[in-house]
Amino acid sequence: MKLADLKKGDIFKIVEFQSECPNFLERMAGMGVYPGAIGEVLVKSLWGPIEIDLEGRKLALGRGIAKKIEVKKLECPLFG
Repeated sequence: MKLADLKKGDIFKIVEFQSECPNFLERMAGMGVYPGAIGEVLVKSLWGPIEIDLEGRKLALGRGIAKKIEVKKLECPLFG
């Protein structure tokens, strides 16, 4: 499942990236986005970026980037 497929309020764990581009991987690492990180979708509207809370950091990711991030949806919320 891709990050772009989730809905507002969904809890997820990043599994892997669907891009071999070194620039993409460096950019994700620079923002603290890495496999194993757990987050929550804060805002997802029909247009514009997807806003997430990733282990206490709020990020806005464009749809193109969100389509390259493979996630696992978690059924049990881990945040208080």
